[in-house]
Amino acid sequence: MPDTGHGSTRDAMRWGLLLAAVAVSGYRLPGTFRNFQEWRASLLVDPSAADLYKTNFMVNAVGIAVILIVAGAAFYLLRPRAAKQP
Repeated sequence: MPDTGHGSTRDAMRWGLLLAAVAVSGYRLPGTFRNFQEWRASLLVDPSAADLYKTNFMVNAVGIAVILIVAGAAFYLLRPRAAKQP
Protein backbone atom coordinates (compact mmCIF):
# COMPACT_ATOMS: atom_id res chain seq x y z
CA MET A 1 0.00 0.00 0.00
CA PRO A 2 1.60 3.30 -1.02
CA ASP A 3 2.16 5.99 1.57
CA THR A 4 -0.24 8.87 0.97
CA GLY A 5 1.61 11.38 3.17
CA HIS A 6 -0.66 14.28 4.10
CA GLY A 7 -3.74 12.35 3.03
CA SER A 8 -3.76 10.38 6.26
CA THR A 9 -5.57 13.21 8.07
CA ARG A 10 -8.24 13.22 5.38
CA ASP A 11 -8.56 9.44 5.61
CA ALA A 12 -8.90 9.64 9.37
CA MET A 13 -11.62 12.27 9.02
CA ARG A 14 -13.58 10.32 6.45
CA TRP A 15 -13.46 7.07 8.42
CA GLY A 16 -14.24 8.92 11.66
CA LEU A 17 -17.29 10.59 10.13
CA LEU A 18 -18.52 7.30 8.75
CA LEU A 19 -18.01 5.55 12.09
CA ALA A 20 -19.82 8.35 13.95
CA ALA A 21 -22.76 8.19 11.53
CA VAL A 22 -23.07 4.43 11.91
CA ALA A 23 -22.88 4.78 15.70
CA VAL A 24 -25.61 7.45 15.79
CA SER A 25 -27.79 5.41 13.44
CA GLY A 26 -27.25 2.30 15.50
CA TYR A 27 -28.20 4.20 18.64
CA ARG A 28 -31.46 5.39 17.05
CA LEU A 29 -32.37 2.05 15.47
CA PRO A 30 -33.83 0.20 18.51
CA GLY A 31 -36.17 3.08 19.32
CA THR A 32 -37.25 3.26 15.72
CA PHE A 33 -37.98 -0.46 15.65
CA ARG A 34 -39.88 -0.19 18.94
CA ASN A 35 -41.99 2.69 17.58
CA PHE A 36 -42.78 0.62 14.49
CA GLN A 37 -43.92 -2.32 16.62
CA GLU A 38 -46.04 -0.08 18.85
CA TRP A 39 -47.57 1.64 15.82
CA ARG A 40 -48.64 -1.68 14.28
CA ALA A 41 -49.90 -3.02 17.62
CA SER A 42 -52.05 0.02 18.43
CA LEU A 43 -53.65 0.55 15.01
CA LEU A 44 -56.95 -1.09 15.97
CA VAL A 45 -56.90 -0.33 19.70
CA ASP A 46 -56.11 3.41 19.86
CA PRO A 47 -55.79 5.26 16.54
CA SER A 48 -54.50 8.49 18.15
CA ALA A 49 -51.68 6.61 19.87
CA ALA A 50 -50.99 4.79 16.62
CA ASP A 51 -50.63 8.14 14.89
CA LEU A 52 -48.09 9.28 17.51
CA TYR A 53 -46.06 6.07 17.14
CA LYS A 54 -46.20 6.39 13.36
CA THR A 55 -44.95 9.99 13.55
CA ASN A 56 -42.10 9.00 15.89
CA PHE A 57 -41.21 6.08 13.63
CA MET A 58 -41.19 8.23 10.50
CA VAL A 59 -39.08 10.99 12.10
CA ASN A 60 -36.52 8.48 13.37
CA ALA A 61 -36.41 6.57 10.07
CA VAL A 62 -35.91 9.76 8.06
CA GLY A 63 -33.28 10.92 10.56
CA ILE A 64 -31.35 7.69 10.19
CA ALA A 65 -31.55 7.90 6.39
CA VAL A 66 -30.36 11.54 6.35
CA ILE A 67 -27.45 10.77 8.68
CA LEU A 68 -26.30 7.85 6.56
CA ILE A 69 -26.69 9.74 3.27
CA VAL A 70 -24.71 12.74 4.55
CA ALA A 71 -22.01 10.44 5.93
CA GLY A 72 -21.84 8.50 2.68
CA ALA A 73 -21.54 11.72 0.70
CA ALA A 74 -18.79 13.02 3.00
CA PHE A 75 -17.01 9.68 2.77
CA TYR A 76 -17.18 9.84 -1.02
CA LEU A 77 -16.13 13.50 -1.29
CA LEU A 78 -13.16 13.08 1.05
CA ARG A 79 -11.74 10.10 -0.84
CA PRO A 80 -8.12 10.30 -2.00
CA ARG A 81 -7.65 12.01 -5.33
CA ALA A 82 -6.47 9.87 -8.21
CA ALA A 83 -3.00 10.61 -9.48
CA LYS A 84 -2.91 12.09 -12.98
CA GLN A 85 -1.37 9.87 -15.59
CA PRO A 86 1.48 11.49 -17.59
